[in-house]
Amino acid sequence: MNERTIEIYKALYGSLECTKENLANYLKLSSVKTVENNIKEIEDIEYDITIRKYRFKNLLPEYIPNEVFFDTFKDSITNKLMKNDFTLLEKHISSINTKSMIHTSELSNLAKKIIMFKNAIKNNCVLKVSYKKNDANTEEKFIQPNTIYGNGFTYYCFVTYDQRNEKAAGEQRTFAFNGIQEIEAVEYTNAFPFSKEQKGNVFGSFKKEKFVVLHLNQGVAHFFKRENLFLDDAFELIDEESNGSITVKMYYNEDFEIEKIVQQWMPNITIQNNLELKNKVYKKINDNLDKLMNNT
Repeated sequence: MNERTIEIYKALYGSLECTKENLANYLKLSSVKTVENNIKEIEDIEYDITIRKYRFKNLLPEYIPNEVFFDTFKDSITNKLMKNDFTLLEKHISSINTKSMIHTSELSNLAKKIIMFKNAIKNNCVLKVSYKKNDANTEEKFIQPNTIYGNGFTYYCFVTYDQRNEKAAGEQRTFAFNGIQEIEAVEYTNAFPFSKEQKGNVFGSFKKEKFVVLHLNQGVAHFFKRENLFLDDAFELIDEESNGSITVKMYYNEDFEIEKIVQQWMPNITIQNNLELKNKVYKKINDNLDKLMNNT
């Protein structure tokens, strides 16, 4: 496959708004006519009059460039030191293996679903999905996908319920990709961007105003630093004392998240703010301890 075709695929997978003019500039061509002629030969791509730009005909194109695939899924490498080593592979892919692409039919179902959602987010595509949460029945939902989030093991998407839903239209939810079954493109729109810059976890996106201040003593702080746990989006360093202890903001969605970390490391992690929340969490931990002692 020629280099220009590869570059067009990269542009459509990437952040570039793929209007004819933007593609001509990106490819360093003097005419949009040349862009049109090049794309006519690519089965995967079409021009969408509604959103006034090129997009893939299907949410899952036939091909994905090696470099794009690596960039999309490199966060699945959970060991931070090994991830640095894998950047060497990324350089190799981008500098030597530029004329090769992956057939998406050979990918796992998880990878296929993530690629489809990324394309839907970029091009503001309302999706109809079949979703099964835990042991519940499978339900059909109309969604606007906003942000893909991965913790290294599991991938999630923060989504907004579209107005086509009978209930909770406009509300945001967290979908685990392993619960997503069928995916169908419903409508491409240019009304507003679906993509949202947000951080979060399995319980949802973080809100700036919802946090707890935690103090970690020297031993626990050293462990968190050694294991690179502060790279997690949930933590924001506030202060580090001369003895090695640390104070951090921890963003959260559910009280259970605070309860879990304090209980796991007690008495080495303590809550420093929000007396009401502090008493609530400590009481829950104390109740848990009483239940444990009474069951032994």
